[in-house]
Amino acid sequence: MKKDITSRKIQHIKIVLENNVEPIPSSLDNYRLPYKALPEIDLNKIDTSYNFLNSKLSFPFIVASMTGGAQMAETINRNLALACEQEKVALALGSMRVILKDPDSLKSFNVRSLCPSIPLFANMGLVQLNYGYGADEINRLIDAISADGIFLHVNHMQEAIQPEGDTNFEGLLSKLEAIISKLNKPVFIKEVGSGIDYHSAKALFEMGVKWIDVSGQGGTSWTSVEAYRRDDDLGFAFQEIGIPLDQALIDARKIEGLNIIASGGIRNGLDMAKAIILGADMVSAAKPLLQPALTSSDNVASQFQRWRKELKLAMFACGASDLTSLQELELKKI
Repeated sequence: MKKDITSRKIQHIKIVLENNVEPIPSSLDNYRLPYKALPEIDLNKIDTSYNFLNSKLSFPFIVASMTGGAQMAETINRNLALACEQEKVALALGSMRVILKDPDSLKSFNVRSLCPSIPLFANMGLVQLNYGYGADEINRLIDAISADGIFLHVNHMQEAIQPEGDTNFEGLLSKLEAIISKLNKPVFIKEVGSGIDYHSAKALFEMGVKWIDVSGQGGTSWTSVEAYRRDDDLGFAFQEIGIPLDQALIDARKIEGLNIIASGGIRNGLDMAKAIILGADMVSAAKPLLQPALTSSDNVASQFQRWRKELKLAMFACGASDLTSLQELELKKI
C-alpha cells in the first residue's frame, strides 16, 4: 500500500512536469476585462486582501492540493508552506489517506509549524467513503496537521482512467450528508479539473457544504495525467469530458449563499480577475507552483507576488478599488 501510493505520487509529479497535461484551452481566454479609461482610483490604494476563516489573506488565493507521502513531496510542501506564511496565502495539501496506512508519511504533510497564521487544509478523496473511511478517519487527518478544514475531492474520471483507481462512486452524497455534522472542521468540495455541474453543486450546498472549488476544464487534466500511466490510449480519448471553468462558475453562482473557488487554468492575475467577475470568491492553482516549489520557498513567494501585482493592475484597469467592486463588474466574451 505504502509503496504503491508513494510510487504513484512520484509518477504524478514527473508527468505534470514533463508532459502536456493541459489539453483544453482556458475558457477565460474568451473574455476581456472591462476597461475604464478614467478609473478614479489610486493604484496604491487598491485593496486585494481577503478575509478567510478568521485570517486576512493578501489576495484571495488558495494553493491547490498537490502531493504528499514521498520525499519529493516533503520538499514541495515545505517550500509552499514557508511561502504561504510569508505572503499570507492559504494552503491545501495533497491527498493524505496514505498517513492512515503509513504514519511515517505524515512528515511530508506536517508543515503547520512553518505556516502558523494562514488557513491550512487536509485532503482526501470523497470516494473513500465507499472504501472503509468515515468521520473518524477524516477527523484524524484534520487533527494530524492542525488543519482549518478539509478538501474532499471528487474525481470519478481520474479514478476510472487510473490503473488502480477506486471507481465505486455510488451513494456518496448520502454518505457525506450522514457524516458532515460529525466533522471537526468545515468541509470543502473540489473537482480535479473536469468541473462541477449545477445539480451536483446544489445538492452539496443543500446538505451543508458552503465552499466548492468548481475546478473546471482549462488547466491540468487528471484524466490526462492518468492516461500517461496506462499502456493504452483509453485515457486520452476522455480528455475533453467535463465543464469549462467559465460555465462551471456561471452555473455555481446561481446558488445563493454558496462560496465558490475557481481553479482550472488560473495562470495569472488577469485570470484571477476574470474568474472573480464571473462569480468566484477565491481562486486556486497548483501546476504553476510545482516547479518553483521543487527549488525554493523564495521562488514560490515570487510567483505569489507577481500574481498579486497582476491582480491589482487588472483591478486598476477596471476601476475596481477592492474585490467587492470587482465582483460587481461584468465580462463580455470576445
